[in-house]
Amino acid sequence: MTAVAKAFRWARIQAVRHMAECERARLRWSETTITEIVTAHTSRAVTVVPFTQRAEALSGADWVWWWVDSAGAYGMLVQAKRVTVTSSAWNFDFGYTATGAARSQREVLRSAAAMLGLLPVYALYLGTGDYRRWEHCADIHRRWRCIQCIKRTVSLMPALLADERNVCDAASTYERSVALEDLWTGCPASAPLRPALRNQLAPELSDFLQNRQDGTRAVTRSMIDSVLKSRFGQFAAVSTSVAGVHNGEHDRLGSVFGDVPDDTGHWGLRYFEHTLNPLLHTPPHYVLEIMTGDFDEDRLALDMPENIAGIVVVRVPQDE
Repeated sequence: MTAVAKAFRWARIQAVRHMAECERARLRWSETTITEIVTAHTSRAVTVVPFTQRAEALSGADWVWWWVDSAGAYGMLVQAKRVTVTSSAWNFDFGYTATGAARSQREVLRSAAAMLGLLPVYALYLGTGDYRRWEHCADIHRRWRCIQCIKRTVSLMPALLADERNVCDAASTYERSVALEDLWTGCPASAPLRPALRNQLAPELSDFLQNRQDGTRAVTRSMIDSVLKSRFGQFAAVSTSVAGVHNGEHDRLGSVFGDVPDDTGHWGLRYFEHTLNPLLHTPPHYVLEIMTGDFDEDRLALDMPENIAGIVVVRVPQDE
C-alpha cells in the first residue's frame, strides 16, 4: 500500500472513530469537523494549503482538490454534505441556503467550479455502518463490519447527479458515488456506455472509456463512470453531434480530450465536456507552484472565489 493510500485509509478511520463517538453520545457530528479530520490526516502524504485568513469566516466551505501524476492532472471543487437518515429515507439537503444568503450552497459550488475549470463534486459523509443500518452496498455485502460499507463513510459524487428526488436512500447514493479510498483503484475495464454513444467516440476517448485506467485517469473514470451509469438509465434520446472543446489551446496545455459527444441527457448540459474538461495534460500554474513549495498563500487566496477554504494537491499513485 502506498503512502497516499495509507493516508486516505487512516483519515477515514479517524473520521469513523469521531462519528462513532458522537453517535454513542447522541451528538451530531458536523461536516466542518469531518472535513478537518480528513484533510488533516491526508496531509501526511498530500499537500494541503488552507487559506487561514478565511478560516473564521468560512464554515464548511469548499475545497479545491487536484489529483496529479506524470500523465496529467484532474481538478475538482468539493463541498461536504452529511447524510441524515430517518427510517429508510436519506437526505443530504443539497439545496441548502443559509439565512440571508443570496444563493444556495449548490449555486455557489457550481458557479465557482465553472470559474476555475473544475468538476463540482460533493464529499458525502455517511456516518457509521450502524447509523446506516448496514444498508447493502454491493453483492459482496456483509451485514456486520462490511469493509466496502466502512470505506463508503467518506464518498464522492459528481454534483451533476445530486438530485434530492433521486438520491434519497442507500441504493441511489451508492450507485452515484464512489468511496474516497477507491477513487483511483475502483474503475472497471469498460465504462457503462449506451450503444448509441459508442459510435461518437474519438479513438483516444474510446480507449480511455473501454480500458482500465490508473492514476489521474482512474480518478477521472470514477467520475465519468458514475455519470454514464446514470445516463444509461435515462430514456432521453442520445444526441448524435460531437463537440470540440480545444478553444484554441495548444494540444499539450489544455484538456486531454478535444472532441467529445454533445449528448446532454436529462440534465440539459454537455456532461462529457463538463466531467472530462478538468482532466488536463499539465496542472495549472498555481498547482505547479504548490508542488514545488514556491507559492504565496495570500496571493493564492486572492485569486480564488470567496467560498474556497483551501487547496489540496494529491500525487496519485500509478501502476508500475
